[in-house]
Amino acid sequence: PAASGGGGGRTLDEDSDHLLAGDNGATASFHTIAPTDALTKLKNGWSPWVLDVRLQTEHDIVALPFTDRVIPHRTVQSRHVPQSGGDVLVYCKAGVRGKKACLQLIEKGVDPDRLYNLDGGIMKWQTDVDTSMPRY
Repeated sequence: PAASGGGGGRTLDEDSDHLLAGDNGATASFHTIAPTDALTKLKNGWSPWVLDVRLQTEHDIVALPFTDRVIPHRTVQSRHVPQSGGDVLVYCKAGVRGKKACLQLIEKGVDPDRLYNLDGGIMKWQTDVDTSMPRY
């Protein structure tokens, strides 16, 4: 197997991106949102429920300050997000685990139109929105 060209610091979970369905559109019915677009929406009153799907140890290093819950992507269930509706912003380190979590939530019955995966995860948020955040 060829090494991933996505730079250093990837976790084992992120290296399995090739297992996702890809960009064929068949399963990727949730939204993907760039950090700058998310920030604009937040400034304009968007108030999604925010789910960090990294490990608690990663969350302890750096997190979006408005995170509502931390549930590792491998264990995420529909009961981990509000059942009453409203948008859910999902994030991880680089976006891969967020995609997997969104797909799992859809499989568990969550409306895909509610789900927004943060493109590039917290690493892209650090680059595009808040460069003062710690990196790992």
